[in-house]
This record gives sequence, C-alpha cells and structure tokens, in this order.
Amino acid sequence: MITLSTKHVETALHSSRYRHDFSQHLLGVARYLQTCMMDTLQKECGHGDLRLGFAPYITLIGENDKRLTDLAEILGISRQACNQAVKQVEAAGYIERRADPSDGRAKRLALSPAGLRLRRDGMRIVARLDKQFALIVGEERIADTSECLRTIYRHLSLGLTEHDSGVETPIIMGGLLPRLSDYTLQRLMELTRKKGHPELKVSFEQVLTHIGPSGGRIQQMAASHDVSKQAISVIAMELEVLGYLQRDPDPLDARQIVLTLTPHGKQLIADSVASGRELEHEFATIIGKAGVKRVNDTLRDLFDGLGLKQESFDSKGHADLRLLAHQLQQQLGEQGSQELARLLLSQQDSAR
Repeated sequence: MITLSTKHVETALHSSRYRHDFSQHLLGVARYLQTCMMDTLQKECGHGDLRLGFAPYITLIGENDKRLTDLAEILGISRQACNQAVKQVEAAGYIERRADPSDGRAKRLALSPAGLRLRRDGMRIVARLDKQFALIVGEERIADTSECLRTIYRHLSLGLTEHDSGVETPIIMGGLLPRLSDYTLQRLMELTRKKGHPELKVSFEQVLTHIGPSGGRIQQMAASHDVSKQAISVIAMELEVLGYLQRDPDPLDARQIVLTLTPHGKQLIADSVASGRELEHEFATIIGKAGVKRVNDTLRDLFDGLGLKQESFDSKGHADLRLLAHQLQQQLGEQGSQELARLLLSQQDSAR
C-alpha cells in the first residue's frame, strides 16, 4: 500500500472527494433520492411502517414471485441474513409467502396488496424526482445517464425489474440509483479493506462522509440519516477506538464537541478515494471512459444543484442562508415552509 503524505491526504480529502469522485456523487444523489422517497411515502402515502432497508426487497421482488435463495443471491448476502430481513418486511405487511407451484414444500416471496401499492407509489415518486433532476441538468442528460446506469446494472446482474409485468417500461434513473448505490458502497468497502482497513464497516459511512474541513457534529449526522444521536455516538466511539477519529472542542460552542479525523483517519479517506478510482475504472470497462465521464458530470451537477456539497455553516459559523432554506424546504414541505416564512415576517414586524 502506498503511504501518502499529510498534504496529499488533505488534498484527496478536501478536493477529490467531493469535486471529482464518481462514487461520492452517486452515493450522495442516491441518498437524497431515498430520503425524499421515504419522507413522501411515510407522510403523504400512509406507509408509516416503511423503513429504508425494505427498499431492495420491495424493488427486486416486483410483480413476480421470487424464491428466498434467488433474492439472497441477487443481493449478495447469505440466505439466513436475507430471511431475517424478509421477516421484518413481512411483519410490516409488505411481503407474503406463497406456496411454490413447482415444489409443495417450498415457499415463494411475493408482494402483498400493501406491497404492490407501495411499489406503485414509489414508482410515481421516483418519476417525479427524475423530473426534478431534469430541471437541473436537462432531460437528455438524464436519459443518457439512465441508459449508462442500466448497462452497468445489467452487467453486474443487480436485478433489473423493468420487465416484471412482461411490458417494456421506461428507464427511470431514480429507479436504478438505490441498488447501484448499495453495490457501490459494498464494493468500496471491499477494496478499502484490502488497503489495510480490515475492521471497516458499512455503518462507518454515516459518520465519515459527514466530516469536512471543520469537523463533523453528531446532531447533524443523526438528522441527515434520520437516526438517533445515540446511534451515531456508538459508531463514532468505535471509530475513535480504532484510531480514525478524535473529539475536539467545538469552536462555535465550548460545551459541545466536534469529530475530526486523526492522521490514521485521513489515510482511510485517502485510501477510500483511491478505491473510488478503482471502482470508476471497473465501470469504465463496462460503459467506457467517455460514458463514465458523462455520468459523473451529470451526477456532479446534480450533487451541486441539490445543495449536497455545502455545509450549513462555514468554519467561522456563518450561516449559508440559501442552503438552510433549501434544507428547511425539504423537511417542512411547501405548506410548512410558507408558515415558517409568515412566522418570521410577523416576528420581524413585531420587533420594529
């Protein structure tokens, strides 16, 4: 393994990681899409028991029954792990087990009526998000990126479902991103472990990807991933024990702390960036260097256009009002945002 100097590590961390890294752009846009979908499905469509981890199972089962072993193979996990996850989705009412007509002792997995409704709602929301993406980068670039991603998707046998009903359906970029995101994260983990980080876990991503030049704050990480601060604290403690993180006083609030990378942590990020380059090369063998460049250009522009690159506050604590407004609008919705605006205006009038 090549050991990088601190200067090179800082460059990889603060420049390549966000400006040029294919995998970070893909993961960031996919996370934005999944967060928007979850919020809409839960709050507007009434799927209150839905969890983000259910998505691969709902998507891959589609309108055709599948055997548990087939589903586990597509997902690249053990049959036991797949069965445990399926039981959770089944308990929420989205999956049911039916007799296998070809084997009376076996069962096949199928979407329940609630699961079919969830899938239809999800497809409708994904189509709406694709239109939002097209407003940022244009319909032609979305169509081109969708075709490239579908080629990767098929080559890697990630479980395309566009022929589930026997009818050709349009390629929707948003429908491809979640599974590609899962594969990308798993492959990056595999490549980076081989670079001297055998203890690396997928859960570490929830913390490491939110540590910028001025550090990272547990509360913001928890809000971004819609999990408790305690859950993020557990991950941060494990990273600290492994020597990747340290806790420093928060320059904005002496009562709080920020998480910053140690030299070992910076090396991990540099190795992760190198793994991203390897993965990008693997994708280039499927769609060509030009295809990878076009896809990355589109994902980067979406990443920037959706405000996923900036932090809410700079290193001096100055608020980025445009980004804060964007984040609040996503969280509150149109009606909530209008109510907040009226409240702020009324308080301003009262102060005069």
